[in-house]
Amino acid sequence: MSEHLTEEEQIEAFKRWWNQYGTLTIGAVVVAAGAYFGHGAWESSKVKQAQANSALYDQLVKVATTSEGELTDKQAEALKVAANEVIAAKSSGLYEDLARLQLAKVAVEQDDLAAAREALTEVVNNTKVPATRELANLRLARVLAAESKYDEALAIVSATPSEPFAAAFAEVKGDIYHAQGQLDQAYTAYESAVSALGEQSQGMRANILKFKMDNVRVATASPLAVSTEAAE
Repeated sequence: MSEHLTEEEQIEAFKRWWNQYGTLTIGAVVVAAGAYFGHGAWESSKVKQAQANSALYDQLVKVATTSEGELTDKQAEALKVAANEVIAAKSSGLYEDLARLQLAKVAVEQDDLAAAREALTEVVNNTKVPATRELANLRLARVLAAESKYDEALAIVSATPSEPFAAAFAEVKGDIYHAQGQLDQAYTAYESAVSALGEQSQGMRANILKFKMDNVRVATASPLAVSTEAAE
């Protein structure tokens, strides 16, 4: 079921978000840290805890990158253990979010869509980072569609996303419509996704979208029209 968690468009959207807002995020952290240090150094216990949490996440990353492609059962179980250790630490929302995203990915690879849905819902409901919530929502919509919960999936991607995620949301909407056999709506959604790409409208992402649009156009053509075109 890994095709239902395609990440390329989500990663590209996150990169575009970071290019647009990332420096502002960094600036806010620097200002906050400066104000904090103006009143005294961090407590040693907090620093040690942060280092411990970083080490836990580093271990999770090592497990997640031990294999190219899908994980073996042994690697998947090791990743689950590492991710749950990060979540159990309960000291950094960011690390928890990333750990849950990893759990969802493994669950999808193991065809455990219920577990994937649970992990992604936790991220959506608890993350404090808007971009992470949008990323999790995209993945959640795909999982719901894979479970044939089309109305719930469409409700997610029908919300208005931030600009960097507009193309990804529209594409997932198109995929959901396509799965339902609503081909006209799928075509319109894919068209919106291409338009939302803007300057990237000539790149690989756009080519994939246009391929999907062509497939929809062929599927909606009547048998008579197809046979006539073939005769010509």
